[in-house]
Amino acid sequence: MAAFQPSPGSISAEMVTRVGLAAGLVARIQQDFAMQVEAQPGEDARQELALKARSAAEQVIDEQGLSVQDYNAVLTAAEHDEDLEQRLLDAAREVL
Repeated sequence: MAAFQPSPGSISAEMVTRVGLAAGLVARIQQDFAMQVEAQPGEDARQELALKARSAAEQVIDEQGLSVQDYNAVLTAAEHDEDLEQRLLDAAREVL
């Protein structure tokens, strides 16, 4: 399956909402796991937590009906489109 390659204005409001919600949840996961990692003295435990965080983030993205590639493509497009970035932030704030 070909990866989603957004162009300016081609990203639907539904896609923005799904990516924004996923991004908000991923940010929460990263924050939660970052605190746990800081409390772990061993590198093995830290690596295990990092794997759990990645898995949790991938699950959240999947639950929004997105592939990781599509999620990343929209976030990358937002780096060059201030309007898209703002719409994603607005959707992410619904979670945070």
